[in-house]
Amino acid sequence: MSFDRRTLDRLRGQARQARETGDYAQAARLERQAVERAGALGLVGERTRALLWEGYSLRQAGEDDLALAALLQVAGERAATADPADVFGALTAIVHISLERKPLRFCRALLDQARRYLSDIRRPWTAPLDYLEGELALRRGELAAAWDWHSRAWIDWRDEHPRLTSATHRWALCRTAFRRHSLTELERLSNALVELRPSAMLERLLVERARLLLWRAQRAVDTSRPTPDPTGPVETALALLASTAGATRDFGARLEALRALVLANRRDAVDDSLARHALQSGGFESALLLGDLALNRARTALGLPVLDDDYGEDADAAFPPPDRFDPETRSSLEQAMPHYQSALALAEAEDERLETQACGATVRNRLRRLEAMTLAPASSLKKP
Repeated sequence: MSFDRRTLDRLRGQARQARETGDYAQAARLERQAVERAGALGLVGERTRALLWEGYSLRQAGEDDLALAALLQVAGERAATADPADVFGALTAIVHISLERKPLRFCRALLDQARRYLSDIRRPWTAPLDYLEGELALRRGELAAAWDWHSRAWIDWRDEHPRLTSATHRWALCRTAFRRHSLTELERLSNALVELRPSAMLERLLVERARLLLWRAQRAVDTSRPTPDPTGPVETALALLASTAGATRDFGARLEALRALVLANRRDAVDDSLARHALQSGGFESALLLGDLALNRARTALGLPVLDDDYGEDADAAFPPPDRFDPETRSSLEQAMPHYQSALALAEAEDERLETQACGATVRNRLRRLEAMTLAPASSLKKP
């Protein structure tokens, strides 16, 4: 093996190690060096593979535009020396990024393009595309369809490139089971995910997130026995916050940790985390969570239990008249309103993009709860 080829292999190995530890920016830099080295050696296939992983790493680092630039180069490869698995992997990654920013019809066109490519090369790599169909259905609030697509993807999963990890597939099923309020399925899937004992940092986060979802579902659904001990979930949530502190992208882990801490009555930890690292502005989920935090502070001030608004717990307690609210309750309710207003504006934009009404319906349900406490018509709440 030549010195240059050994250097190329060393760079790719170091990039893999960086991804294992969650240093995606460093992984992207190493893959870029590998791209340049492979190009200088005339190794077209090796260059394409390094370019693909540079795109993957950039996406995990939160650099979507740079990731797309790298992935589009790979997707355009049709040379005999390029591995079709790499081209297909780039196509699926482009779809994944597009789900977060592009209109529904654009995303469906990309999915159709990827399926046509599979048909042309006659390969059985349908699992990643079925997974993406499930992700799209989940974003549109089509929970039954999301469950069917994710289940099909897991059944057809193959442990070979190109693929998503088994932890990613099981996490998708856990998240969908939570949204569907399917406690039995969530218990089974969460336990299966824990048993994987993944080594990569990102996959370890998925395990911890699944544990938190299971605790939240047990807390909300299993009313036949005492509320589950919050000690374990608190430790898990605090560990998640520590792992994602300062991260460019955490794919929702921090929001889930904060929700769990609220439900475990650890308002001090929530306030400390928000003081250290404010939630990213301009995000629908962030605005919704801030509204939920304020609403639950008002419930606590009234001596009422906190509710998992994200899970859809029903409130059955009577509220005192608004003119009897103490200053803390009134302040919390006043804080909740603008957050929900911001969330509604963002939700309606997301609904327009994905041609659905799911996000807006979620916020309007919160506004109805706010109305129940304040006796202020939710219809009077205007978008900012």
